[in-house]
Amino acid sequence: MNIILLGYGRMGRDVEQVAVERGHAIVARYWVEDPLPKANALPDAVKSASCAIDFSSPDATEHHLRTLGPLHIPLVVGTTGWNSRLPALLDFMRGCGGTIMVASNFSIGANVLFHAAAEAARILNRFPEYDVAVHEVHHRLKKDAPSGTALTLASKILGVMKRKTEVLTSLGNRQIAPHELLVTSGRVGSVAGIHTATFDSAADTLEITHTARSRRGFAEGAVSAAEWIQGRTGVFTMEDFLFKS
Repeated sequence: MNIILLGYGRMGRDVEQVAVERGHAIVARYWVEDPLPKANALPDAVKSASCAIDFSSPDATEHHLRTLGPLHIPLVVGTTGWNSRLPALLDFMRGCGGTIMVASNFSIGANVLFHAAAEAARILNRFPEYDVAVHEVHHRLKKDAPSGTALTLASKILGVMKRKTEVLTSLGNRQIAPHELLVTSGRVGSVAGIHTATFDSAADTLEITHTARSRRGFAEGAVSAAEWIQGRTGVFTMEDFLFKS
């Protein structure tokens, strides 16, 4: 594949390393100091690229989708913090016949965590003595809290545990309400990412945890996803890639 890198921070460099190791070529790199041009100013190598992999920022990602989507360049997007814009932009991609895969976390293991936690929540929904909470820990430089991965994990649980209807990210000085799912965050050192769903009762505790040792797992998943969406059209998730291919 000929790949456009959108965002060239730590994740972008990790994606580049994995892509080159797998025999792919990087044809362009764009970041905040050298942003993606408008469609009419794109180089030919960009217009004919196999895909774009985006780990940038919400504002930049919107520009990337609106520029590359109509050119039918598939996008793999791992940018987080833009959930409020996502439905409209996915509708735009569908309308222009574009191809996109969006995920809060491209780690294969993290996506299996989502699946396993949702299955546990589905079973324990029948047993009101089990409460549930989500906790995540990341490095001290991470800007968003809770992480996009933690919010995705919470949404998977809410989708099947009917007595939980709302995510709560800060208690303040009060007790948690029965219908609330508490999602908490820690920031320390250089932790790549730890996400835990805890199901607790008076009798026992079930914890399902994914621990990232480095960003490489995210990069490998993103490149694998870019390989998978070649020849496909539409809006896809990691669930499509892992469980429906």
